[in-house]
Amino acid sequence: MNTILLVDDDQYVIDGLLKHVPWEDMGVRIVGTAGDGAQALELFRERMPDIVITDIYMPKMDGFQLTEAIHEIDPEFPVVILSGFDDYANARKAVTKGIQHFLLKPPSISEIEFVVREVVQQLNESKERDELLASYVRQQDIVQRSMRELFFRDLLTTRYRREELPWQRIAFMELPLEIDVQALTLSLIRTEGRTRTSERDWQLLRFGTGNIIREVLDKRLEACPDLAAEVVAYSDKDFVVLFLSAAQLGDAASANIMEASTAIVDSVLQYMKISMLGGLGKSWTGYEHILDSFLESQSAIETAEMNDWNRIYRFAEKTDPEEGRLMPLDLIRKLNDAIFQKRLQDAADLWQELKADRAFVSSSLPGLKGVCAGLISAWWTSAWSTAAHAADDGAETGLEELLVSLNRSATAKGLIDWMDEQMSRAIAQIKENLQGKKSHALIDRVIGDFIEKCYHQNITLEEIAAKIHVNRNYLSQLFKKITGEPFVTYFNKYRIEKAKELLSTGQYMVYEISEMVGFQNSTYFSQVFKSITGISPSEYKR
Repeated sequence: MNTILLVDDDQYVIDGLLKHVPWEDMGVRIVGTAGDGAQALELFRERMPDIVITDIYMPKMDGFQLTEAIHEIDPEFPVVILSGFDDYANARKAVTKGIQHFLLKPPSISEIEFVVREVVQQLNESKERDELLASYVRQQDIVQRSMRELFFRDLLTTRYRREELPWQRIAFMELPLEIDVQALTLSLIRTEGRTRTSERDWQLLRFGTGNIIREVLDKRLEACPDLAAEVVAYSDKDFVVLFLSAAQLGDAASANIMEASTAIVDSVLQYMKISMLGGLGKSWTGYEHILDSFLESQSAIETAEMNDWNRIYRFAEKTDPEEGRLMPLDLIRKLNDAIFQKRLQDAADLWQELKADRAFVSSSLPGLKGVCAGLISAWWTSAWSTAAHAADDGAETGLEELLVSLNRSATAKGLIDWMDEQMSRAIAQIKENLQGKKSHALIDRVIGDFIEKCYHQNITLEEIAAKIHVNRNYLSQLFKKITGEPFVTYFNKYRIEKAKELLSTGQYMVYEISEMVGFQNSTYFSQVFKSITGISPSEYKR
């Protein structure tokens, strides 16, 4: 809340201002009053108010002299002149003294409110500007760091010619005009266990990993004054570290970069328990070649996917294509046919043959994902068509979830292990669906011939099992699996639905309806009715 000092040699004026003006409603409070300018100056220095409202003509020191003394302390301090004479000379003099507000005695409360609110608004605006400037000064380093990350992220996604680079922006960010750069891509491996981690928890792990990367770099590069590093959170699982040097990156700098990169991987594994793939591009000269080094680091990541995790792999240019790297399309086609024709043993054997094929397992991860996505879709379609009449509305959603899970595989080995598990599940599901047709028919008979037709009788599951010549325990387990509820629960719910129909007619007493739907005890009927519907039969009837 802003504060005001009132100054006037007429105590009657002071009392009137204190009594009749709603200061607190305007967001201000009075911190003192003075009868002359000299006393007011002492109070000003002591209590440091935000606003001074003063009379002009006072003994010892008038209002203009008081204003001059205050402005020597704070040239921008707001002073409101309160004068009992309608004198334009005073108004002009007030302007020359830096006074912007001038009230004639006796001022109305509305005039005082208008002036005070205007001064308070100007004070608040001034404070906001000062706070904003102070905040900017305090956070200048953060602003520059944010600008640098956006700048380097842009260079990782867009190719620029040298003349197209934003040189003024580079200078403002205090970056060297000439650099050598080397890109390191670090890819977090979201294993099956990590896949089940909630998105919030994963983002916390990712945030912690980013902090570790920066801490390791700060420590490792402390003894390398010519070498700096910029960390870009490139995607949900990838970080890109750009090693920058105003000097040429020689053997010593390259060794430091490799040591720092290895230390990052070791620290993340130790503290965050997350495995990583690391790919290091070659050294290039110029900001315009950052993208080249980054693409090389991505290529090195592909090598890492086929080998051990938690290591840094350098980019190595490929010459002639390797022999035996063509995808075994004929084998893949045979496997798809076996899946669609539901030749389960053939499909299992062909998958084992495919995952042992060197050309298949050494293919790029995107290529493997494409083949596996097709196989998963084929398995799902086959399994679903077998159970076309089953009550499973979540089939399409399930396929989407499988494909999302497949796409999260970060390595070829992880993907093939995941596919092994899905193949086994798919084969088991198809077998179960083939057997399930008979099971559904059996439960349909129990519901249609016994529950719906004999609900008014005191019939038990044992009696039903005996009549259809099946084991009682098997029938109980099968009924719950297909309907989702135990027999007794399903049977009672059906009876209560019939009871509700009878209650709605208004023609029967509760005890009569109890007997009509198969309950011999009306009290027990009421208990079951309330447990299922939430109200008693009598309340439902009303």
